[in-house]
Amino acid sequence: MKHVIIAMLASVGAVTASVPASAVTFGQPDGNAHPFVGTILFKTVDGYFSCTATLMSPTVLLTAGHCTSSGGVPNLRTWATFAPTISLAGIRDYPSIDEYFDDPVNGWVSGTSTPHPQFDDYAEFPKTYDIGVVVLDTATPMGTYAELPPIDFLTTIRRAPDNKFTVVGYGMQGLIPAFYSDIYARYNGQLKLHELKSTLNSGMSAKFSNNPGTGGGTCYGDSGGPIFYGATNMVVAVVSFGTTPCIGIDFNFRADIPLAQDFLEPFLE
Repeated sequence: MKHVIIAMLASVGAVTASVPASAVTFGQPDGNAHPFVGTILFKTVDGYFSCTATLMSPTVLLTAGHCTSSGGVPNLRTWATFAPTISLAGIRDYPSIDEYFDDPVNGWVSGTSTPHPQFDDYAEFPKTYDIGVVVLDTATPMGTYAELPPIDFLTTIRRAPDNKFTVVGYGMQGLIPAFYSDIYARYNGQLKLHELKSTLNSGMSAKFSNNPGTGGGTCYGDSGGPIFYGATNMVVAVVSFGTTPCIGIDFNFRADIPLAQDFLEPFLE
């Protein structure tokens, strides 16, 4: 669920698609509730795209695999910012898009993207291996950071009365006409966990709600964003894919499985 940044950039460089930049569906502005959740903008051979990512340490961002690589090639460039609302004011004053994001005065930090070594653009679906990291070139100190859950945490919580999760992201707030909203800002929403085992899960993904009745969901641009357990900083999954556009249900890559944590731990050490 890559999200092309285009409306603000179209007159600046050779951007290759026409979807405007955009927030969590049926959610609310996050403000400074999750300052360690940011947006990443990345450059591939196909253009510029954005996703959501979460600081696990001053330099390590957790995101989705498809936000770090495409066609077997890691992102050519990646930048991150943690501003609650994104503005690209002044970008047309720069000779190129890259130079705008490289200028620290604009609030972006460059980094290097690394997908899970088995991520292959969903070629083995439903085994997606859809997890990745961005290591920032400059440390970004925060008062607190996100944390990984215990192994198989979602298995223990699925039928519990407190089956409540918080999603945070910079994606669209809604796609269908009745709910359409396109604000490039950090929003949060409330989810429920539906199931861990289905033909679309393969032990790697978890199915979460995405509708107005439960108060939240995800859309284009939320990819890679964190699913927190309740009001904690524990990231139990990252936004991965959906079967319907921005409504109904979503499938998010589990951060509580050995495959994910074995990949992440060397970066966090």
